[in-house]
Amino acid sequence: MSDLTRYKLYAGLHTPAAAKLLYCYLWDISGGPHNSVVISVKNLVKDMGLSRSATSQNLHRLENLGMIGIVPRYTEDSDRLSNQYNLK
Repeated sequence: MSDLTRYKLYAGLHTPAAAKLLYCYLWDISGGPHNSVVISVKNLVKDMGLSRSATSQNLHRLENLGMIGIVPRYTEDSDRLSNQYNLK
């Protein structure tokens, strides 16, 4: 899919601009649909320039719309790791 087609598709989404921007960013760093990326919310906040709460809200909004899947990850000692985001 060309970038122009992709951007037109994003423009038609009924989500706030921050959610669209976040989805575009996840798409770019993951390599496209049906791929995944492991990144912390802290790094997303730093890279996107959004607040932590706005980033978290928009990630969950994208998940509820079925655009991404959020997979929590843990160490063997049950400590939290960065989430994995699967693009659909």
